Amino acid sequence: MPDTQPPSLAELSRGLSFAIGRANRRMLAAGQGLGQGHLNALATIFRSGPIRPGDLAQREFVSAPTMTRTLRDLEKLGLVSRKPDARDGRSILVSVTADGEHEVLRARSARAELLAALLARLEPDQLATLRDALPALERLATIEAD
Repeated sequence: MPDTQPPSLAELSRGLSFAIGRANRRMLAAGQGLGQGHLNALATIFRSGPIRPGDLAQREFVSAPTMTRTLRDLEKLGLVSRKPDARDGRSILVSVTADGEHEVLRARSARAELLAALLARLEPDQLATLRDALPALERLATIEAD
């Protein structure tokens, strides 16, 4: 008789952590180019529009010095630009350049293509389960940690 007990929260968290982590690593490898931290920062700037480096560091859960290095690298590659913040002359805003937009869209496309190829190998009932779980997964990705 099959086990019909739902997984415990600990079992679910371990399983999701493994599955999401493995899928993410595969998609990162497919994206080529920038490393995860650089691409995450670039994508956040792309989504949010001009942003202060300190605010970006908070959103990306990294230290200010780490974000400074990341932004320096992205600027050297021509993917972001800096300009003074008109509301606060002591601060700067970072924006994505046209090349940066292209890089974000290229990486997204490469990752989506890989994921589509992997999804195509699942059974219809497994695809339906993932489709049903998508709202919860999207919510999970946006919940603030305590």
